[in-house]
Amino acid sequence: MKRLTLLLGALLLTAAALAQTAVPPTVRIAHGPYVLNVTEDGFTVVWDAKADAIGWVELAPMDGSHFYSAERPRYYDSHLGLCRVGRMHRVRIEGLQPGTTYRYRIMQRGIVLNEGNRRVILDDGDGSEVYRRKPYTIRTLDPAQEKVDFWMVNDIHARDSVFQLLIKEAPEAQPDFVCLNGDLASQTETEQTLWDACLGSASKILTPAGIPLAVTRGNHENRGAYAQHWLDYFPTPTGETYYTFRRGPAFFIVLDGCEDKPDNDPRYYGMGDWNEYRRQQAEWLKGVVNSDEFRAAPVRIVLMHMIPGKEDSWYGEQQIRRLFIPELAGKGIDLMLCGHYHRYHWIDDGSRGVDFPILVNSNNDCLRVSADAKGIDLKVVNTAGAVIKQHRIDKKNK
Repeated sequence: MKRLTLLLGALLLTAAALAQTAVPPTVRIAHGPYVLNVTEDGFTVVWDAKADAIGWVELAPMDGSHFYSAERPRYYDSHLGLCRVGRMHRVRIEGLQPGTTYRYRIMQRGIVLNEGNRRVILDDGDGSEVYRRKPYTIRTLDPAQEKVDFWMVNDIHARDSVFQLLIKEAPEAQPDFVCLNGDLASQTETEQTLWDACLGSASKILTPAGIPLAVTRGNHENRGAYAQHWLDYFPTPTGETYYTFRRGPAFFIVLDGCEDKPDNDPRYYGMGDWNEYRRQQAEWLKGVVNSDEFRAAPVRIVLMHMIPGKEDSWYGEQQIRRLFIPELAGKGIDLMLCGHYHRYHWIDDGSRGVDFPILVNSNNDCLRVSADAKGIDLKVVNTAGAVIKQHRIDKKNK
């Protein structure tokens, strides 16, 4: 009898263990979120999961109510009317009021079983907690905003500790956005690369403070086995790596200089088609500088990782000068902001074929910019928080 009891007990324990292992664990959020493409009526949220899942964002007004006090509207990561299944999630929320702060949280349900049209089984779900912690907040753009403050860092090359030092004061300073101006990593080999490079820290430092990102693609972002997934991380209004946006008095043109060497360089293994992509941008740029939105803006700023070339510059810089500069010169551009050189440069002598100043930020400093209808103030700040360079662009002299 004793042996039978022990045997039955063992069988029950085994059955219990098997039952537990038969139920897949809930898929957790791996990284994020961060916010992009803030407009007067919406914004985009990006995060990723530890395994395939569907995702959505829940939104609530800042009306003093607890987030759980009502059923909140859901905005799904969907495409063609179907919830997208995957690890990377990007949700666009629209139809909001301008100049208004909203609360939000990210949610997802993992895919336990996917048999297509036969059946799909989802797990219990996971999300950003709003029971013990405050939900995230973001403010839509105010069309009456008269001044814009933003920060820019570039050429991080996966030095996350440097990145953290450069943006650590942002939650207190509250810039309108932080621009990541290219070369976040030296190459993008896996889905984890960009999170490790700086996006993980951006989501921890900037997102809780309600500070969104604006991102440009650098030349190193063209390299690596996962490079073609760039827009999964940084969706844009155009569906391309080049786009425009307005913030306060400033109209921003984001350009992609692509690679710095010729397309047929052996380092690109026959994979490059950047000449055509730059030509495509130049055609698009003609429409931008002739648009009413561009002409009406008091301030016009170009964001681009690479810089227009001198006479002896590398190939990519020469193509930027040949294709982009004819569309920008003489159009009332106030400033171009670049990286790429890993050294600070202030260029206002027309040597690059332009009639506007170019500031090239180093890879170890943060550029802090304030702009209104009267002019632009620029401060270069090092990792210790000290201002090491300053410039003023006065609009009345333009």
